[in-house]
Amino acid sequence: MFQVIFAEFKHETNTFSTQITDLSSYQRRRFATGHEMIKLLRGTRTESAGVLDTMLQQPDVDLIPVVSADAMPAGRVSAAFHQDICGRLIAAIRETGSIDGVLLCLHGAMVTETSEDGEGDLLMQVRQAVGPDAMIVATLDLHANITEKMKRYANALIPFDYYPHTDMYERGQEAAQMMLRALRGEIKPTMVCASVPIALPPLSTEEPAMKKFVDLAHDRETMPGVLSVGIAHGFVCADIQELGMTVVAVTDQNPELADKISTEFAAALWRDRHVLKPANIGLDEAMEAAAVPGEGPLVLADLSDNPGGGSTCDGTHILKAMIAAQIKKAAVAHIFDPESVQACEKAGVGQTVPLRLGGKLRPDILGTPVDCNAYVKMICDGRYVNRGPMSGGIQVDLQKSAVVMIDDIAVIISSNVTQPYDLEIFYAHGIDPLSKQVLLLKSTIHFRAAFGPIARKILNVSVPGLTIQDPLTVSYTRCRRPIYPLD
Repeated sequence: MFQVIFAEFKHETNTFSTQITDLSSYQRRRFATGHEMIKLLRGTRTESAGVLDTMLQQPDVDLIPVVSADAMPAGRVSAAFHQDICGRLIAAIRETGSIDGVLLCLHGAMVTETSEDGEGDLLMQVRQAVGPDAMIVATLDLHANITEKMKRYANALIPFDYYPHTDMYERGQEAAQMMLRALRGEIKPTMVCASVPIALPPLSTEEPAMKKFVDLAHDRETMPGVLSVGIAHGFVCADIQELGMTVVAVTDQNPELADKISTEFAAALWRDRHVLKPANIGLDEAMEAAAVPGEGPLVLADLSDNPGGGSTCDGTHILKAMIAAQIKKAAVAHIFDPESVQACEKAGVGQTVPLRLGGKLRPDILGTPVDCNAYVKMICDGRYVNRGPMSGGIQVDLQKSAVVMIDDIAVIISSNVTQPYDLEIFYAHGIDPLSKQVLLLKSTIHFRAAFGPIARKILNVSVPGLTIQDPLTVSYTRCRRPIYPLD
């Protein structure tokens, strides 16, 4: 019987955010231990579910679930909490005795209060505990900043292929299958990574400039002896020494082939660096488009205030412009403002309440509060289940929420944050997104998986914020140099 440890510990750290990520941050999104993890994660479209569904049906595997911890992107992870999770893993390894493998679902862009390499530190401690012969395989987010420690202590790293991350479940399955084949002696994973000195702004893999690389990676995976080829885009909101893109190639005992593939991809990405950028527009152009009616909703992406990248979700630049432009039949998901939710609840449904909405956390960057008289349309618990192609089955808890009308704009106000990439955020708040002319979403790319099919058009709107769209607008002090486009 193979003894395999399983854990999930994820965070995408925006080093430009001052908010510390601690236990309470994880409890607001996902924190479970032991067999609670199985109940919580099975039936979802996550990489952890992919691991569980694969491993739990193997007669020769004893899977030992330890911890699942996943917090919304924000500032640095508490050093004490990071060490607590590492300690739980090491304790489980020691209690089990002989360990054959460790399966981890990580992000790859975790920064703690004391280290720029949260995942590398964890992998080092795990490797020291299990010894040199145990197999360590980890899934990573597409936005991982893959470090030397991560390469050194893992046998295989498997980043998501797609952005939006609609393939999380499949990457979990891939990691589990690679682990099984290695434990059974069918393969010996050998990994080579090639770093690419590019600080890449958020770019969908549906864009032709990036799609061709995903297609090429899938083509290389059909070659004899090739187990996995992936491209980690890096996380541009992390000012750390090892910021940048990485190509990961895993073969069956063929380091020369892995090196050839990763080097080939890295060179091609570097050659294409000038075209690897999204098409964004300014506020005035966005309002002109929003004022013109059409069939189906126009989706405005508030790129710079994406809570899925560590921003506050209370930015007001675009909402203020929509109010000033008198945009009709619009809806906004969402503004994080517990104080305004309380004011709405106190006033009651059907009442008009004066609000200073949003703009409370970083008004210097994300805009000052919206002073308005808002009609309270709904108060609810803010809970729903994702039903779209990304993270389907995951429960979301925005905590106490309100829906208010500001002129003809329906605004969801929440007491917790999430990235609004599923249609259910509107349906759960009594809003039919298909009936709206304009939808404002605080999301960069992920929303495209669910909202793309219903949108008449999508516009990427760039305004000041914490989720960086242009590295040239930021004062990096830690990242390696030279790096494109800074140099």
